[in-house]
Amino acid sequence: MGDENEAPSILKLPDNLDLNAVSAMHAQLVELKGHNVEVDAADVRKSGAQCVQVLLAAKKTWDADGKSLVIGTMSEAFENTLKLLGISGEVLPSKETA
Repeated sequence: MGDENEAPSILKLPDNLDLNAVSAMHAQLVELKGHNVEVDAADVRKSGAQCVQVLLAAKKTWDADGKSLVIGTMSEAFENTLKLLGISGEVLPSKETA
């Protein structure tokens, strides 16, 4: 399993997660592969299902690699998107539930 004491790298999400932002987020995740990651979604005002799909795929990859990927601070809009899509804290854990 990964080194749980490793300080996570922070992935700061923009306020609008449109298709262009999702592509940039994916590229950042590729660069962070192999490291524990905390996703900062505090500024997200608008987010689509594509963003959540990329995060879910990343979560599976991080789990397979024995690394941690958690959601740190999240905006109400981002949290509502997860709820609308039926994504629970077990599937995409927050820092508090990890």
